[in-house]
Amino acid sequence: MNKPTFSKIAQYSFYVISIANLLTQVIHIEWLDMLTKPLLMITLLIFYLASRSGKASNTSMLITGALVFSWLGDVLLMLQNKVDSLFIFGLGAFLCAHILYSIAYQFAKNQEQDPRYSSYIKTRIVFLLLIGGALIYMLYPSLGEMRIPVIIYTIVIISMGISALLRRGRTTEKSFIFIYSGALLFIMSDAMLGINKFLNPLVQARLLIMATYIVAQFLIVKGILIHENIEKEADATLS
Repeated sequence: MNKPTFSKIAQYSFYVISIANLLTQVIHIEWLDMLTKPLLMITLLIFYLASRSGKASNTSMLITGALVFSWLGDVLLMLQNKVDSLFIFGLGAFLCAHILYSIAYQFAKNQEQDPRYSSYIKTRIVFLLLIGGALIYMLYPSLGEMRIPVIIYTIVIISMGISALLRRGRTTEKSFIFIYSGALLFIMSDAMLGINKFLNPLVQARLLIMATYIVAQFLIVKGILIHENIEKEADATLS
């Protein structure tokens, strides 16, 4: 089986598993959720590795690490209903994933930045900081002993969003839009998770959290692939 075919199989497998998992959030089939959730990041990682061209790079190793930690976070949070203490470990796994994503974004960009986007970036940084501050402000009275971990986590996810934003004008527009949109959806998913757990239960919380999370991860991976493959084409042209 050649690599493009393998990539397509992994991609469509990810789609099918994602749809099945989202259905479980609506009709609450626990065994199907337990089956599909751990497979989400596995199939996405296989899709990423099968779709990229060229040798391993700093970016590919960081993205691989982020997806592995995301898989670990999925499994730990899935099991938190049985072992409540696993929530903090799941939070830690996703914290590591966000840090790796933030670093990967800085590798997946060009050296020169288009100065036209300076004001765009500055205003969006303020917007993201306001979102982070508002989230901490809302959750703080209800966090109890989780205050420090949640504040640290919020700072890290907002930093991940800013890192994605700083790629504007330093990569293709398509790669930027995919990754920045994915980062915003990831922040949205985590914010809903925090509000649902610590503040007020949300209507269809599980569906909303998983839908935004799945789309976020896919957009980030696609955005990285777009940047990596264009870079490889440029290198081939120069050589």
